[in-house]
Amino acid sequence: MGCAKKRMNPRVVNHVNRNLVVFLTKMVMKAVYQLPPPWEPKNLGRKGYDPRLVAICCILKVAFNLSFDGIEAYIKDSVVLRQHYQHLPGHSVIHRGMQKLSMRYIRKVMNHITRFLRRKRMDIAVDSTGFSTNNRSKWYDIRIKHKSSRKECIKLHISIDIETGVTFSFNVTSWSRHDSKEFKRLINGLPELGNVLGDKAYSSRVNCQMVVDKKGKPYLYFKENATSRAKGKSAWIISLREFKNDKEKWLAVYHLRSIIESVFSSIKKRWGSFLRSRKKWMQRKELALKVLVYNIKQVLMVRYAREKGVPLWIHVK
Repeated sequence: MGCAKKRMNPRVVNHVNRNLVVFLTKMVMKAVYQLPPPWEPKNLGRKGYDPRLVAICCILKVAFNLSFDGIEAYIKDSVVLRQHYQHLPGHSVIHRGMQKLSMRYIRKVMNHITRFLRRKRMDIAVDSTGFSTNNRSKWYDIRIKHKSSRKECIKLHISIDIETGVTFSFNVTSWSRHDSKEFKRLINGLPELGNVLGDKAYSSRVNCQMVVDKKGKPYLYFKENATSRAKGKSAWIISLREFKNDKEKWLAVYHLRSIIESVFSSIKKRWGSFLRSRKKWMQRKELALKVLVYNIKQVLMVRYAREKGVPLWIHVK
């Protein structure tokens, strides 16, 4: 894959990290209140908490790696939240809110936060990674007459903008889902594309043609057994010829894909590679919220770099 050729500007990273709690809380509040409520409050019975406030608490729980008791203690001591609310929800209300929060709403918040960075001709990288869970699979192997078990994980598929490191689309699947089948979902909602970078798992004629149909140029690394038969997909032949005729130049573009490994590393180091939720549908929500809060932090860095006129990335010697 090659080594990373650039990293985040330390000046930008240090500024955001020093003020992350306040900046992130304010951005979450602003985004949530600019969207419709995640669910409608009940008309009967005791008046409950504002659904948007509960949604904010759910996002902050994942953002700060807290338990439900921990987020209750945090919001009661939060200066930012206490400026706007006199009555804050407890851990049981936040727990029920996490169950009500939908994947569709999480995507809406993410799209709202990152929409100003969405543009035509973006260079995109796609990849997937696994996150550990508490679940285990058990089966009986008839051939060797033995009970077997293994820990399960769930898979996160993302597409990121090479220039900003922001994730524009994601999908969460089971560990056995092949990457190539998720490629269409990852680029389908994006405007016209620039270069699209992906490893061998995404290398197929259909995927190459899909990129070209969106005005992009595919850099999907070819498998050893790749042949020159187009099978009705002319983009495959063009890309394979460029790869064979000037492999060094082709790889120079392809190795920019290393930034997506930095994104995965950032998410796992900051928010953990293990999902605490027990149920699979809750695990998907928890993972989606990890992607959301990563994007919020990345947007904060992009905004600060633009306001101060400093580069977001610096080259590694």
